[in-house]
Amino acid sequence: MGFKVLYTFPTNQRGMDIVREVATIKILRNQYPPLNPITEDEVLAEIAEADALVNVRSVPTNRRIIEAAKNLKIIARHGLGYECVDVEAASQRSILVTRTVGEGPYPVAEHAIGFLLALARRFIPANTSVKSGKWETYKFIGSEVRNKTLGIIGLGGIGSEVARIARLAFQMRVIAHDPYISEEKARDVGVKLLDLHSLLRESDYISVHAAATKESKGILGGEEFNLMKKGAFIINCARGKLIDEKALYAALVSGKVAGAALDVLAEEPPPRDNPILKLENVILTPHVAGTPEESLERMAISVAENVADVLRGQLPQVEAVVNKSVLKMPPWNEMREAD
Repeated sequence: MGFKVLYTFPTNQRGMDIVREVATIKILRNQYPPLNPITEDEVLAEIAEADALVNVRSVPTNRRIIEAAKNLKIIARHGLGYECVDVEAASQRSILVTRTVGEGPYPVAEHAIGFLLALARRFIPANTSVKSGKWETYKFIGSEVRNKTLGIIGLGGIGSEVARIARLAFQMRVIAHDPYISEEKARDVGVKLLDLHSLLRESDYISVHAAATKESKGILGGEEFNLMKKGAFIINCARGKLIDEKALYAALVSGKVAGAALDVLAEEPPPRDNPILKLENVILTPHVAGTPEESLERMAISVAENVADVLRGQLPQVEAVVNKSVLKMPPWNEMREAD
């Protein structure tokens, strides 16, 4: 068993047991969040002899790290997003980059819908009030979501699942903005596509599910908040940098935005002086939307199977490969996908 697999953080045990059948495992940090972030130098110290890197919790994997890896065959992301990996540098070295697929959008969609209900019915402040010894019934009446308008930014798998639940379970009117989705696809999901500004003007609730790209960074900023209905609510279970947090803070303080529910922030963990942490009309969770216990187990197994297949000389699940052009290069073009 001469292979070495480097994990940035541990995953579900069942996944790591699959990898241990073909390789030894080195884990950089045994707890999350760590007392100190994983540094580039720490990864460099271990990457030289690694045959595979399992990137858990989006540890930056840049060109310098990739070029220092003598034996690296695969960088496996424990998650859907892969913006933390320099895919171009990996491709130039014929290193496969994979992500978790097949997990499905449901866990994140479920979290977003939970946020929606918590904002509408004011669960969090009501809970805090009762536990403090008060019984302020009329202060926390809240509002129904039925017949309200939900605007979804990003109508991919997760956004589409949120739309389905909102329409069928809560009879909401759902509109969406996504420049990469066709009108036909939107009709299949049962939503109407609009330009971003129109969506902002019409929505009572806005749920962000866009991919993190250069174009989508700061997609909601000061101008966009000004266009919204007074008293709109914001939900973000995608990436923190999609929203300008200073502009969001100002909109929340002014009352333009009635409340926000955020699973992600621009900096994670957030610094203690982040003013959003002090607002009573904000619900925060620590980037856990896609990681219920059942989902983490499935993700860990999927990642481990891809790594084990590669170390056995077979292709990983092809739909999980981000840089599919590498599959046309040696040695990958001579392999077949594992059964």
